[in-house]
Amino acid sequence: MKTTRKQSGKLLLLLTIISIPLLFSSCEEDSYDLRNEIIGSYDFELKAYIDDGQELVYIGDEEGLYDVTGTAQVRKSFEYGDMIEFYQDGDLLFQGENIRETDNSIVFDIPTQEFWLGAIPVTVRGINYWDVGNSSYHGAYLYQDESVEIAFAAEVMDVSSDLVLLFIAYKR
Repeated sequence: MKTTRKQSGKLLLLLTIISIPLLFSSCEEDSYDLRNEIIGSYDFELKAYIDDGQELVYIGDEEGLYDVTGTAQVRKSFEYGDMIEFYQDGDLLFQGENIRETDNSIVFDIPTQEFWLGAIPVTVRGINYWDVGNSSYHGAYLYQDESVEIAFAAEVMDVSSDLVLLFIAYKR
């Protein structure tokens, strides 16, 4: 069968029309922002532990030590395009970076951050808590129950301790 110039032009136009949606769907997948899965409002609990070198020992039940509860907002960072930010009552609690997807979660790290609690300087440092393959991360968003778990240490006035805080939050 001999193809005329008019028919080959129609064929080329048809192939172009068919391939355009494939190009756009490919671009959409590549540009998907994992942070969209994490952002939202969460009820959280901050639990206190001591790292005895072998395991984390819960100390929230000891007299004078209390777990902290509240509501946090997780937002995309507008200043840094690859970070998430955790807020409570409009105040920045901490940031997450190096966001990666695994089979059943999104993992991330908490960079060392400094802030002031009144007149007292506080440094927050993420602690390896989630092991995925050969890597460890400070925090994870779990798809199954829409929760976030993060481990970090807080140093007050440059005094470090074996205190480990676990931030456990469930999406509202």
